[in-house]
Amino acid sequence: MKYSIGWLLAVLCSISVQAQQPTPPWSNPKIQTENALAPHAWFIPAVTEAAALQNQPSPFVQSLDGIWKFRLDTAPAARPQNFFADDYDVSNWKDIKVPTHWQTAGFDRFIFTDVEYPIPVNPPYPPEQNNPIGSYRRDFTIPGNWGDRNVILHFGAVNSFFFCWVNGKYVGLGKDSKTASEFDITRFLRKGRNTLSVQVFRFSDATYLEGQDMWKLSGIERSVQLIARPKVAVQDFFVKAGLDSTYTNGVLQLDVRFNTAVKGGYLQAKLMDNNNTVIVTRRAMLTGSENYQLNLAAGNVTPWNAEHPSLYNLVITYHDKNGKVVEAINHRTGFRTVEIRNGLLLVNGVAVKIKGVNRHEHNMYTGKVITREEMIADIKLMKQYNINAVRSSHYPNSPDWYTLCDEYGLYVVDEANIECDGMSFSPLKTLSDKPEWKEAYLHRTRRMFETNKNHCSIITWSLGNESDFGENFIATYRYLKAIDSTRPVQYEAAGRSEYTDIVCPMYKSPGVMVEYVKKWNPRPFIQCEYAHMMGNGGGNLQEYWDLIYQHAQLQGGFIWDFSDQTFKKKDKQGRDIWAYGRDMGQVGLTSDTSYCADGLFAADRTPHPQAFELKKVIQPATFEAVPLSANQLRVINRLDFTNLDQFECYWLIRCEGETLAKGPLQVGSVQPHQEKTILLNLPALQMQPGKEYFLTVEMRTKNATAALPANHLLAWEQFALPALSQDTAAPLIKQKINLSKSPEQLKITGDDFEISFSNTTGWLSAYSYKHQAILQSPLEPHFWRAPTDNDIGNSQQMRCAVWKDVLKTAQLDSIVTSVDNPYQVTIRTWHSLPAVKARYMATYTVTGDGAVQVTVTMKTGKDAMPELPRFGMRTILRGAFDNVAWLGRGPFDNYADRHTAAAVDLYRMKADQLFHPYPRAQESGYRTGVRWMSLTNQQGIGLTAKGNPQICAGVLHFNMDKLEFDRDAAENNHGGSMTNEDLVWWNIDYKQSGVGGDNSWGATPHAEFMLPYQDYSYSFILCPAKK
Repeated sequence: MKYSIGWLLAVLCSISVQAQQPTPPWSNPKIQTENALAPHAWFIPAVTEAAALQNQPSPFVQSLDGIWKFRLDTAPAARPQNFFADDYDVSNWKDIKVPTHWQTAGFDRFIFTDVEYPIPVNPPYPPEQNNPIGSYRRDFTIPGNWGDRNVILHFGAVNSFFFCWVNGKYVGLGKDSKTASEFDITRFLRKGRNTLSVQVFRFSDATYLEGQDMWKLSGIERSVQLIARPKVAVQDFFVKAGLDSTYTNGVLQLDVRFNTAVKGGYLQAKLMDNNNTVIVTRRAMLTGSENYQLNLAAGNVTPWNAEHPSLYNLVITYHDKNGKVVEAINHRTGFRTVEIRNGLLLVNGVAVKIKGVNRHEHNMYTGKVITREEMIADIKLMKQYNINAVRSSHYPNSPDWYTLCDEYGLYVVDEANIECDGMSFSPLKTLSDKPEWKEAYLHRTRRMFETNKNHCSIITWSLGNESDFGENFIATYRYLKAIDSTRPVQYEAAGRSEYTDIVCPMYKSPGVMVEYVKKWNPRPFIQCEYAHMMGNGGGNLQEYWDLIYQHAQLQGGFIWDFSDQTFKKKDKQGRDIWAYGRDMGQVGLTSDTSYCADGLFAADRTPHPQAFELKKVIQPATFEAVPLSANQLRVINRLDFTNLDQFECYWLIRCEGETLAKGPLQVGSVQPHQEKTILLNLPALQMQPGKEYFLTVEMRTKNATAALPANHLLAWEQFALPALSQDTAAPLIKQKINLSKSPEQLKITGDDFEISFSNTTGWLSAYSYKHQAILQSPLEPHFWRAPTDNDIGNSQQMRCAVWKDVLKTAQLDSIVTSVDNPYQVTIRTWHSLPAVKARYMATYTVTGDGAVQVTVTMKTGKDAMPELPRFGMRTILRGAFDNVAWLGRGPFDNYADRHTAAAVDLYRMKADQLFHPYPRAQESGYRTGVRWMSLTNQQGIGLTAKGNPQICAGVLHFNMDKLEFDRDAAENNHGGSMTNEDLVWWNIDYKQSGVGGDNSWGATPHAEFMLPYQDYSYSFILCPAKK
């Protein structure tokens, strides 16, 4: 990237002027906190052991969530300077709910950026103007029973920098928008009414380390609480609960730190199972130190893993000199050992496969303010879709998240809140090698670790995201390795250096994965991001996982990402849309893209079609025919810790939507990572020639679990049974037809139909059946598709633009008719397609029952041409013909590179149901492997397209042109804005290009799923639909 001398001088002058002024704390990365307590594990102590075990609400915690008074100013200079004073009147200020973002509350502008910063790049300085400041006030009263306890003010998270005052007295400041800040405010309190004042800066030096691809939202975004603690109290503890070398016996080390040196009394740790049966107890007498260690040999334990998240109660009690419990803490802990050995990531000695997703905290109305109930719903959804791991991209999540991952069973990569990807637009390139930023890096890493260190679900620490590499990351890596020997540490930009324990690249193709395993490496390969799910994508997943299962050192990865970061809104016509970019009110920033919409699920957690694909590809068992003709199946257990005898399996045989037979499948014991060949006991069937019969095997849960209901479908496979062939010679239809000619058209009529061909264009221009006109537009060649997000990213829209309007310059060279016999007419047409240097030939054989055998061929020239988005034909039917039935893959959108999860069956839908409303309008409504598809009206009249042997087909209840992408459009185009028109768009294709998904900024679909410029030919039958 090039920079002008003037630009550089402007930046240098700005820095020079600012350097002459005292640097305020919101522009100083060397100041991360002031007067804050040291970070520590998050816990709420109880007053008794019983209360701790029962998780009873503490009488010594007061929530300050709720309605606060609020004022927003445009810049630091405009903020109220003394609003924290007792006599400052805030009665005319607005109300705001805490926690919330002030943007979602109706203040200030929304900004989404992927790479670029939302401010001019001039670290560490935020802008002096256009830097909104939110000022908050609320009153509170200290309960009378808090006595002489210390009162701690806890901010769960404030974005991005804040000051706070109590009763007009300055308390302190905080940075790091994703971890807690705590202050001892005891000395500022008074009896009766107290006032808490907080001033939040939207942008600060912290903004330069929070450049993640997410909505840049502001305010108090996690809960605010008061916590009253005894004068002498447990300040922190660190639980290391692992397994011995046999991976069967639990070994627990507990390190406890008090807030002061303690002499007299004792510290007790009691390990209990879920029935509160005591397993082991240890005590340490308090002899005048702040720090104590207890070691507990737990004996034979049930290890924790993501499949069986077995937890124990570790009750920590502090007893005074008289033996009375001062405080009790119950921490739910799991015994597990994580290690890198022999080039593999091992959990409890087992090389696990990471079937992971990246997840931003996001709610479709409240942004990053989410509830515990929403977290539980997300975890259950992940488990239901066979996901076993999550990366907290790209910041520490709410503490509840980790507790729930412990309970429900998910492997977690916890990531420090560090990303300075936007520095790539600056001559400085990165902050990761700048010494003045080192403490900020360490501060954020330390807070992540200290807060979340006791969660068994966290199996890896991540140093940050997309921030290049430098000495600051070397420092954070060394810090974590020195303080925590129980987990590996990873960082993508560390590459294959010694400062990452896992090679964790992002968006590497299958080819790169193959290269990695050509020779042994001391570290596993686990992509921290792969398979970018933006819009209609998610292709190639099967190829990735075929490789992952083939090679031990390819241990999986984390899909980008779990859910869209869109907001639910109404368009101007009142239709529900998923809002992105300028929809949220800000035009001209990089917000004006749909890069916030790249999830497996919509923002309301409705699955996109690619979610079903992922669930199928990573399912916990696979079934293979070995061979099916011998009634044998191979069952492979893809789980890491669970025997398949824990599930129930079934078989069923279906033909064209009808279940002919079904029964239980006796699989029996199959240990993890093992396989077994089983015999099928299928009934004899009277198969009809020409029909396809499919055997489907399913694996389901026996009983309900915390995350999964009983009878939940976990895995399945479909096999085509050997079928009876049908005589390919179709019987002669002895119904007479008539051919008539006029200057404008050729007309073929039969008993119930009339078909017309244009003498001008050569295309089949009309079809009527039983006196009802069906077509609204001709059946004509079609080579284009509405660009997907991935198409836009790889410039297909421009590269392949020549295929969009091929027919505008198409020339009919000749049209020839022949009456083959009284019951059959053949029409042949030849076209020149000068735009693409090709010849196009079509043959239409019409028989007396109204069937048209269509065969088309394209002969290409020698000139270089771009690939085809599709090769097929399309017609538009009248709007009444909106009942769709097809025998093929479904029920959801599927494509050449994304159809593993789409079973062949008979499906019926209304035309508008085939369309999937991606946030940005784009190609949708497609089905592959179609044997036949019918479009009919309410009377059952319509048309059927029959493949020879198969076709691909797409249906929309509106004109496809509405899905086009226009870079210069004044407004975004949304899938949710598509409304039915009085037409049904029908593509009848040989094939459409795959959707791709390696990334969304240049990668094309894989070569085998593209349509290169070459000769093509296919055929199908268009005939009246049968009821």
